[in-house]
Amino acid sequence: MARTLCLQTPCCDKIYFCRFCHDENESHPVNRKDVTELVCTNCDTRQKVQAECERCNLRFGKYTCLECKLFDDEEKNQYHCDGCGICRIGGRDKFFHCEKCNMCLPIKLQTGHKCVENVSRSNCPVCLEDIHTSRIPCHIPDCGHLLHRTCFEEMLQAGHYACPTCQTCLIDMSQVGVALYRVTHIRGSITNMSPCVSQLWKYMDHEVSMTPMPPEYKDFKAEILCKDCHEECIVKFHVVGLKCKNCGSYNTCRIKGSPKPDLPRRRSSQETSTPAPGTSSAPEGAVGGNATPSPPSE
Repeated sequence: MARTLCLQTPCCDKIYFCRFCHDENESHPVNRKDVTELVCTNCDTRQKVQAECERCNLRFGKYTCLECKLFDDEEKNQYHCDGCGICRIGGRDKFFHCEKCNMCLPIKLQTGHKCVENVSRSNCPVCLEDIHTSRIPCHIPDCGHLLHRTCFEEMLQAGHYACPTCQTCLIDMSQVGVALYRVTHIRGSITNMSPCVSQLWKYMDHEVSMTPMPPEYKDFKAEILCKDCHEECIVKFHVVGLKCKNCGSYNTCRIKGSPKPDLPRRRSSQETSTPAPGTSSAPEGAVGGNATPSPPSE
């Protein structure tokens, strides 16, 4: 933020260097786009918002956005995105605006990300703070729901691996250690997660095999829903975990009552969606790449 000017905040008619200074000292936030006047710190002239002082011709910032009322002397490859409605950093050539997600994403995700409508306009599901205008970079898991990168790292450190919004695994659990993992930070991003002890799903397989069920429960079955592949299936009941037959995940939950020894076989989605020749049937309805988007400029 350039220190060559102060903003005249219209909400309380006070002078502050930036909107963050205002928000830290007042009980209400300021809408920077409502700011119409500024004060030059070189000559103390109060004037309308513009790129140069009308009295001493001082340029208020190397980067100036009159729409966002943003003046910055640091080079951050800033650019204004009309779709986001704010200035972002990182370079316009490295990001694109996804109309459905309604946010700027890295070019490498242009053909490979899962769109979630207006996803950045929701608050972080962990800290419940704003994501769209936050200066904290956000993490994009495969499910497409956003959360702050710092919140994502804290969740992993606390042993929580599921998306708070949809409960899908945030990372590949077949590659994550049981109790320990190492997170290497390079320029504020997660670059390496080394599996330690063993791979978690394989560890769960081992625990199941080493924990025999009592004879009265040995043949019990349970109907489950997998939170990763969203398939329903019938599996052998076990107190350690219920493994999805479709994808091998233990990120599952029981459905339709208590385990029973005589559950009928459930047909797969392939069987229900492809009727035999000469017959017709209505298919059963199925139960419903990590990168960092361009962060906003100050």
